[in-house]
Amino acid sequence: MKTIYNFTVQHSDVDASRHIRLSDLERYLLESAGDSATSLGIGTQYLLDNYNATWVLTRFTVMMDELPMWGEQVEIETWVEGNVHMFSLRNFRIHLLSEAGKRVIGQATSAWTIINMESRQVDLAAYADKKWESVIDGERISLPRVARLGKLEEPSSVMPHTIHYTDLDYNNHCNSCKYLQFMLNACDSLTTIAPIRLDINYVKEVVKGEHIMVQVSESDQQIKYCLLTQNDEVSCTAMLSRY
Repeated sequence: MKTIYNFTVQHSDVDASRHIRLSDLERYLLESAGDSATSLGIGTQYLLDNYNATWVLTRFTVMMDELPMWGEQVEIETWVEGNVHMFSLRNFRIHLLSEAGKRVIGQATSAWTIINMESRQVDLAAYADKKWESVIDGERISLPRVARLGKLEEPSSVMPHTIHYTDLDYNNHCNSCKYLQFMLNACDSLTTIAPIRLDINYVKEVVKGEHIMVQVSESDQQIKYCLLTQNDEVSCTAMLSRY
């Protein structure tokens, strides 16, 4: 079942080029995902009330032919492709709206699982019920796979950050979009020119007071990122690239 959500790109969502920041575009998509799950009866409040659990994002890929600008209208169409092992796969199609109609300017895929609020263990199957199957739409979006990243052996730069109050979400860990903000603050040289592709893999949560390091490796057509915990473990990796 597909659901549709509309956004107007605000002043606070754009950079100096007046194009939307990728971290704010991700926020639009994740807000659409959350609202869609709620409308389908499998949202966060349902999981909290019935299982003391919540959704967490584990993988996110978006490919944009162009980036919307301040004041433009964006329509996001989203649906659940299906459930595979521990993950629920959700897709997105991004339209730009104008007086002439609408046109597709991007698409995205994501993988989600469910985390227990007490044990912090993840599992989708443990909480699955008949609701899960009834919301599946099934339409696939085929995006070329990229290799998963790990620690960068020879980063071109490293930026430290401490997780603060404004980095947290209701799960009491660092918000998904904040990871991307940290990375873009470390290196943003590809972010205002489309077409552009963003791949993020979320590996380990970080919490308030934790000291992290953002590794960066940059080339003309690609930026690789790795976010390390204070214990030198991989928390999140990402790659910006041309296509």
